[in-house]
Amino acid sequence: MTSDAPMDHGTLSSKTVSELRDICKNRGLMVSGKKSVLIDRIMDDYGLTSEEEIVEEEALILEDSSEILDSEEISPVIIDDSKREEGVEILEAEVVEAELVISEDVVPNESGDDAASLVITLPTISSMSERWKSIAAVVIVVILVGALTTNILQRNAGFIPKNLHFGDEMSFFVSDTEVNIVGDEMLDLVRDSTGGILEDACGQLMAEMTGTGTVAISDGYESGAVSTTDSLGRSGFLAVEKEISMNLDTDFEGKTWKDPGVCGNLGWTLPDNLLSIGSTSWIEIEESELKRRDTSAMFKDGDSIATNLRAVSYELSLLGGIGNLLPTLSFPLTPIELYDFFGDVEIKEGARSSDPEINWKSDWSWTVKEEFSDSAYGLVYPIEMEHVEIGKCYGHAYLKLLVSKNDPWPVQQEADIVLNKDLKTNDCDFLVSSISEELFPEGSLNIRMKISKSASIDGENPVDWGREYLKPSAGEDRLGSSTERNWVDSMVDESEIRDFNIEEATSCLKTGHSSSRAAQSLISGGYIWNSHWSQPTGLPEWNLSWVDEDDNSGWIILREISDSESENDCEIVDYGNDGSIYWNRDSIPSTQTISLLEERILEDGRYPELRSYLIDSDSTDSESWHPEAMVGYRLSVTEENDYLGLLPGDLGDGKVTMTASRNWESGQRDNSVNSIMDAETGEMVIWYLIDRPL
Repeated sequence: MTSDAPMDHGTLSSKTVSELRDICKNRGLMVSGKKSVLIDRIMDDYGLTSEEEIVEEEALILEDSSEILDSEEISPVIIDDSKREEGVEILEAEVVEAELVISEDVVPNESGDDAASLVITLPTISSMSERWKSIAAVVIVVILVGALTTNILQRNAGFIPKNLHFGDEMSFFVSDTEVNIVGDEMLDLVRDSTGGILEDACGQLMAEMTGTGTVAISDGYESGAVSTTDSLGRSGFLAVEKEISMNLDTDFEGKTWKDPGVCGNLGWTLPDNLLSIGSTSWIEIEESELKRRDTSAMFKDGDSIATNLRAVSYELSLLGGIGNLLPTLSFPLTPIELYDFFGDVEIKEGARSSDPEINWKSDWSWTVKEEFSDSAYGLVYPIEMEHVEIGKCYGHAYLKLLVSKNDPWPVQQEADIVLNKDLKTNDCDFLVSSISEELFPEGSLNIRMKISKSASIDGENPVDWGREYLKPSAGEDRLGSSTERNWVDSMVDESEIRDFNIEEATSCLKTGHSSSRAAQSLISGGYIWNSHWSQPTGLPEWNLSWVDEDDNSGWIILREISDSESENDCEIVDYGNDGSIYWNRDSIPSTQTISLLEERILEDGRYPELRSYLIDSDSTDSESWHPEAMVGYRLSVTEENDYLGLLPGDLGDGKVTMTASRNWESGQRDNSVNSIMDAETGEMVIWYLIDRPL
């Protein structure tokens, strides 16, 4: 049928939303809105009266006849308006003198859902006595059809995922959860990041977890939003605050060492552990951009000895390739925000990401299965999901969801993830585009996890994404090319708050120790790709890692001589070789100076919590490094065979990060804080604090 063919409400109601939008488009009408809105818009354009108006008018007019009905002769049908507001199906009755007729018309209800409404024509009182059997049948039909309409027609109508509301909260159970790691390289990454907790594990490690958790949207003081800062340390941003926490009982088992450095087949167990994880994210409300994430984890073993980790990260794009990969791997392991993922896609049986009208862009494909009534959650739609690109690369990532129209998160979520380099296919380009194949560790990582809703609280006001407000402009307080400097031997320092800056150190090296390999590399065109300034003995010193154009590399510790008459005199404390670094001067970008970046780190109010660990509180100078602090930089390039070379940096481009850290002991605890800042833009990437037993 063309758009010029005769139209009526029944004809339009039988069409899909996509077909209705095509009609609107052909007639020059707006194509936005739900099905009921599109139908009304088309009928208005044709000059037709909507079906709702016809029904309403007929309900108010009694047909003129030779007999006038008294009010006592009419059994009124009472419609409770409160039920209408709650979205309950209403059986609207039209009282006329006529034979019994029952008709069903699908009419959009006031909520905008395309659920069914019934128009039932009832007989008059005077005719009821003659047809009591029919009347009894009508009563039964009304009851049965009304019930079926509520439970079947509404169920098949589908729904748009519920948007988040300020104050939304869901509690959940974590069950059937297992992490299995096989292979020394894969396990090394995990073991080295746990602060010695898993030092007895080698070769293979399995963890079984059960517990509880919550996910919530805070109801802040700024009409639901809260204030936050960004990677530049600027305040004045409004954000949606999202919190998630989990308390997991964890049992470890696997293999342990036969001899130092030799993994054996002996079994190893570490039962009765507690893993507590909490994470708060701040998503800027106008642009829906992540500004900051604060994550904490506490691991307590069976002897109640705890290790604590806290990490504050900023925009994930600053992490380069690994930053693009992290959201994909973490996405299945916490409750999915349905509206954020599906948007205005209607969840109904048979819907799938490949439907042309959806125009799906994500690497996650999905299919909605037949709706059913779950004993715990009522009517739910199962959704099966798969990450297509991971399936082409090193394994698979599957998700199974049960979703309800009344919940912004799945009421049940099951994840199944396998990463294994041996499973690589020829179609793989996802992980290779994020991290190099050489840096992806050997071995396998298997994760299974099940999350099930236990209770929920509904917030009142929906999150108003896109809210405009006065905030810092994009370029405000951002470092740019006007303050960038090109390298010669190293990143430019020029610090005035640290004695023995890197210009003084390299000058002393080349003049006072010109025959050293480190000096020769700099004289012949090499450069220092990694450096750390510290004062462990009270005298400033540099740990300098160098590389020359022949790919020779090494390191040297150079200390200033305090009693020297020449301010440039220094001594070589130690040195060594390093054959894993490759020369690539073309990859070095222009950077800010170390002095400018250190001023921003130590500036009061920009990164206050990090600053409290790094500042010298005993100094009269408000911007002075703690005596235990280390300051430096690191260059990462494509050929660098080092996992940390990916943090951060886009492969092939080269990336320089400013680093600041401190290690100290307090009581029987070992503490360390580390920070990483983008040396080109002055944006903080991440800082983290580890507190563990000695």
